[in-house]
Amino acid sequence: MVYIDIVILINFIFDFTLLNTVDLLLKRNTKIKRLILGSVVGESSLIILFIKLSSIGNIIFKIVLSIAMCIIAFGYKDKKYTLFNTIYLYLTGIILGGFMTYLYNEFKINREYSYRYIFLLLSGLTFLYFYYKSITNFKRDYKNRYIVEIDYGKYHYSGTGFLDSGNKLVSPYSNSPIILVEKEYISLHRLKIIPVPFCALNHHGILNCFKPDLLLIGGKSYENVLIGLSDKSFNIDGCTVLLNSRLENL
Repeated sequence: MVYIDIVILINFIFDFTLLNTVDLLLKRNTKIKRLILGSVVGESSLIILFIKLSSIGNIIFKIVLSIAMCIIAFGYKDKKYTLFNTIYLYLTGIILGGFMTYLYNEFKINREYSYRYIFLLLSGLTFLYFYYKSITNFKRDYKNRYIVEIDYGKYHYSGTGFLDSGNKLVSPYSNSPIILVEKEYISLHRLKIIPVPFCALNHHGILNCFKPDLLLIGGKSYENVLIGLSDKSFNIDGCTVLLNSRLENL
């Protein structure tokens, strides 16, 4: 048996979750009452339970309703702003709906309607939370990644660099910022080593560096930068270079 009050509640929670996720992903900083109002408008989708629409009419109705939800929740600034909000609403809905469908089919949940869908919804909300966190971490990490190219003599090195806020190493002799490269990826043949004393996290030592003939970071050329040879692996997915936070225009 289908209980209309449970359907309304689940639909509201589903719409609110989608709008809230879009708000977080796109950093719209929307007030909670606007998200609630947008979710209430989304309840209009239940009209198709009582009114028979054609396939085309159903699609048009849902598109118009989604746009209305986004305008009410996030406001209207221009067409592009509203389009992006609507697209992300659909993408998030596809991800959450797909996950819930997978759970239903995979585990063959055969319970009463209310318990079954409440379980699926709670599982979906948990999944969406971890999805949001993973996307946030992905955006944070990958926006700090740059292609690094180093030329010295006849040798060329190309790798991925990570902008590390903790790397503030500077040569006390030339005041040049130092970026670190995992030593195993650099050919040491005929390399002119420059010993540079350093102090980091209460640790003193000598860092072997060299001056590159050409340094490109993200396609931009940098001068007066030293390359430090690190004996340790950075353990950052795919990155073999630690960029210096003192570098400008990154």
